[in-house]
Amino acid sequence: MRQPFEKIPTVLTAEELINKSLRESMEAEVSMPQRLPALVKAKRRETARIRTAERISAGYLEHLVKSFPSIESIHPFYRDILEITFGVAKTKALLGRVSRTSRVIREISRSSISNLKHASTPGEAARVRRGFMGRLSSLIRGLEDDLSALSSIREKMKDLPAADPDMPTVILAGYPGVGKSTIVRAISSAKPEVRSYPFTTKEVIIGHVEVGGRRLQVVDTPGLLDRPLEKRSEAEMLAISALSRLPGLVAFIVDVSESNGFTLNDQKSLYDELRRTLSTNKFITFFNKTDISTSSQIASAESIFGPCKRMAAAQGQGLEDFINSVLTELEKP
Repeated sequence: MRQPFEKIPTVLTAEELINKSLRESMEAEVSMPQRLPALVKAKRRETARIRTAERISAGYLEHLVKSFPSIESIHPFYRDILEITFGVAKTKALLGRVSRTSRVIREISRSSISNLKHASTPGEAARVRRGFMGRLSSLIRGLEDDLSALSSIREKMKDLPAADPDMPTVILAGYPGVGKSTIVRAISSAKPEVRSYPFTTKEVIIGHVEVGGRRLQVVDTPGLLDRPLEKRSEAEMLAISALSRLPGLVAFIVDVSESNGFTLNDQKSLYDELRRTLSTNKFITFFNKTDISTSSQIASAESIFGPCKRMAAAQGQGLEDFINSVLTELEKP
């Protein structure tokens, strides 16, 4: 699964694009019979140079705009992240200005080629071409800030977590040390992918499970869904909001043994807070580390959370039951 911003090419600076257009236009070759008059040769040569500069510059700008995904059609998960990072309206405005500039370059190219027809000397033909290149350079320099902004967007968005917003998703939650990463590694059909959000230092770990022809993605978000609300930054809260766009449920993992340093009551408080924060998501709760938990700890956990499925993920116990329970819950309306 490729996320929609991966195909954006490296964004040239204004000067890089100008230099590329100038260089390739001057290298343009035109095959002409030797017996042609000098003026005819000059007009053909300068026409080729103008068209080459137009093709390089306007063509590049058009390709850049088309390489950005359609903001209206991408999944809300990615649109939310774009809004958080740069702003959807700002990005549209940037792309709009680049697109308009490419159209203007095409227009002045046609106008310049038309003017070449009226040139009476080779020197006059060269002046028409130089005039076109001057206007082209000025137009591209006017995009300097826009190209820089698009480059920044590209650098951040191309490495987004490659979550498939159309695939059933299980988002793991719970305090650090409850065994979430162990679960992802244990049930994934391949090595989980690790990416960071562009607006935080938090990683997202995404694994995939294939069961009976069905594919399921499991997401662990260290640093996001593993501590109380008041300890999260605004950017992290926005990341949580984006995660809530993924279809599926939240699997809250409880360390029944309390070996991670958080009491059962601490874990219940986090659970209650996440239920309020992610109110639109389904929730399902699992007890982990039951192999190193006492019967009294399990009884206390059940009195606090109610009866839950049990696992010992580090030992590979209960993982199949975990997957089946998740699939069953996902199938419910």
